[in-house]
Amino acid sequence: MQQLSPAAAPPSPTPDLHPAYRRDIDGLRAVAVLSVVLFHAFPAMLPGGFIGVDIFFIISGYLISTILLNGLRAGRFSFSDFYARRVRRIFPALALVMAGCAALGWFALFPDEYRMLGKHIFGGASFTSNFLLWNEVGYFDTAADTKPLLHLWSLAVEEQFYIVWPLVLWQSFKRGWAPWKPALLLALLSFAVNVGGVSHHASATFYSPASRMWELLLGAMLAYLGVYRRSFLLGVRRAGTVGWYDLAGPRARHWAAGAGLLLIVLGLALARPAGHFPGWWALLPTVGALLLIAAGPDAWVNRKLLGSRLLVWFGLISYPLYLWHWPLLSFQDIIEGAVPGKNARTAALLLAVALAWLTYRLLERPLRAPQHGARKVALLAGLVLALGAGGAGIYLRDGLPRRAAVMESAAQMQALKLVEDTANALACKRRFGFNTDFEYCLLDRPDQAPTVALIGDSHAYHLVFGLTRHYRALGENLWQLGTRRPYWDVPAGDDPYQKATPRMLDAALNTASVKTVVFSTYARLWRGSPDGERMVEHFRNTIKRFVESGREVIWINDIPEMDFDPRTCIKRAGVANSQTRRDCSIPRAQYDAAMADHKAAVAAVLKEFPQVKVLDASAPLCDQQRCRAIIDGKLMYRDRGHLSYEGDLYVGESLSRQLQQLGPKPAAPGI
Repeated sequence: MQQLSPAAAPPSPTPDLHPAYRRDIDGLRAVAVLSVVLFHAFPAMLPGGFIGVDIFFIISGYLISTILLNGLRAGRFSFSDFYARRVRRIFPALALVMAGCAALGWFALFPDEYRMLGKHIFGGASFTSNFLLWNEVGYFDTAADTKPLLHLWSLAVEEQFYIVWPLVLWQSFKRGWAPWKPALLLALLSFAVNVGGVSHHASATFYSPASRMWELLLGAMLAYLGVYRRSFLLGVRRAGTVGWYDLAGPRARHWAAGAGLLLIVLGLALARPAGHFPGWWALLPTVGALLLIAAGPDAWVNRKLLGSRLLVWFGLISYPLYLWHWPLLSFQDIIEGAVPGKNARTAALLLAVALAWLTYRLLERPLRAPQHGARKVALLAGLVLALGAGGAGIYLRDGLPRRAAVMESAAQMQALKLVEDTANALACKRRFGFNTDFEYCLLDRPDQAPTVALIGDSHAYHLVFGLTRHYRALGENLWQLGTRRPYWDVPAGDDPYQKATPRMLDAALNTASVKTVVFSTYARLWRGSPDGERMVEHFRNTIKRFVESGREVIWINDIPEMDFDPRTCIKRAGVANSQTRRDCSIPRAQYDAAMADHKAAVAAVLKEFPQVKVLDASAPLCDQQRCRAIIDGKLMYRDRGHLSYEGDLYVGESLSRQLQQLGPKPAAPGI
């Protein structure tokens, strides 16, 4: 390949394209991986530990860009050789971990969980995990704990960068541009996307390569300074120096390393999951890592701390340790249905370290060697491709619900699924001119006018089938209208569902055929609200308008909210030691305490409207001692706060009996 080099570039003094090995960089890898691992296992112990990923980005950008720049300057760069090395470096441990997750998931996961895992195996194999996770769930959300391959997002960002960056550098050399110029331009643009988007598009900014590229490019610019003998620290350029860290005196290098370590410590102490990250906060770990690398291997911190035997050892196994630790913690969380105890998490980390060491010694090192390189690359690429195809197959086949490991509990697992009549919803929306995703309705008989309106959020929806059965038997036509807080005049802010709510209320009020209006909503929406008193007033005014319209008005008190995931009530037949919540219930006193303030506020308002009928959705679920999520072997809940389809019908029967006991509705005057 013909040499491509900017005019000002001096000849490379060494034929070796790889930077000299530095123990301190392996030690810095250890700091990064141990920070992430401790954050995932014990977040309260190291709340800023997630910044370890940002340190990884700096290290990767520096080392890989050094190889690229050396190869391009020497005229020895080859795209095929570069990507072959990436395959031998990245694929062995990645394939092993994904295959291990698929195997364990076969025995341990329910179909919906296994389906999601299949999707993420595909994302891991295709290096698109960050895009798949973008709209699923935030990295710091609780639901993220049940995604065993969530952590592959960072690997995807790196590999997406290394598809683009070698091409940019190659073009720069071809056209005679100084490599630092496109690096600086792209870094500034990426940092602007990061800072500009983090407040309003938090998930996108966290996962997008466009808002993360600047971190890798900072490492790339540091690599440029080293390859081209430019001084990063204060000092004078000297002929014959081995690296830019020799251009400054020892004192400056020691201070730079100390400052770098301090910035990382500040990041670990101050960065918070709830804060806007990456944003400006990401400068703490990234600039800290830059200073530590720039200080060179002889700086005191680098030599004594980062170069210590223990940290170097963890640095050597950092990649497989990163890959192994999260699936082990996540599977524990899934199987137990809650965050595992301290001892269980500690055991998972020890197992992760052991697996990482074995992966490094028995798999990574042999496959990194260049012997039979083409065969290794073909084998590894084929294996990852097969895993990706298998993951897609698991996803498309709904998590393989006919597996022997899950057949035993198939009936109960059906309760975990959201049941929706999409055809009915579409017909209903067309009939009433609802043309956005946030205007939702169901109508029992879409070709007939509605006579009963069920108004509320998802806590109205999970009663719709039971109430439909009741009113259908009376010859009525139930119309469910989806809202957020089902009251007029509630400030909507940026919530599109609250913005659509007034139209739902107006539709019920202005439809002459509607004689009965039923309200059901999530009880805790009032709790902790900064405008709690105003919410009570909005509730009062809404009830008043419907009462004054001559409708029969019914209020349904909310169901108990469980403090556990109902899926933990289902035995995982494929996991011998899996536990279930055998009573699958909470104390009645816990529910009563949680609802006391809300029920009192509702009762105080409804005392003004004695004609409003009050029903209790909790009555069939609770006795004097317990509120149960399983009754007669059937799972009443599909998640902590929503009824399953079976639960909907079961509670609906109770509400029907309550209505019968309250007597016939009064005749409604004309509207």
